[in-house]
Amino acid sequence: MQAFDARFGLGWWTDPAVLVFQATVEQATAENAELVQSWIDLALRHRKEEIAEAGGLFIFHDWRSVRAYDTEARKAYLARMRARPRDYLRHSVTVISAASPLLRMAVETGNLVASMVAGRKVEIAHDPVAVMREHEIRPPAIGTRFPGTGRPSSRPPVAR
Repeated sequence: MQAFDARFGLGWWTDPAVLVFQATVEQATAENAELVQSWIDLALRHRKEEIAEAGGLFIFHDWRSVRAYDTEARKAYLARMRARPRDYLRHSVTVISAASPLLRMAVETGNLVASMVAGRKVEIAHDPVAVMREHEIRPPAIGTRFPGTGRPSSRPPVAR
């Protein structure tokens, strides 16, 4: 495990320029959104060359545990996406429960923002294993650290 925060869940970095997030919360809040976005900012800042070489960051969200979200969570998440350079994202997949129509609507809103900001589409899926196979997402090598942290299991600071 590279990153864990009880306010959200897990995060890890792997090659080539892939961030994986797994939510463990049922209610997404602005605090959750800011935490995930701070982890993305750490990667963008500390792995800039690798991300550029890969053609942008691949972000894989496993949000199957999330059942609902606050309006402020959606606003915070989208605001941080809009603040980034156009070329930061190469692809994004969000896995949600098929029984979460409100969350699907939020992800689709994020899809519009991703299309406008990064020129990319956010893919919605229901099976994380299938997504990992399709996109060849592998666990990080032993000893790989989350970008911007000193130890593999340390909790990344909240970047602003």
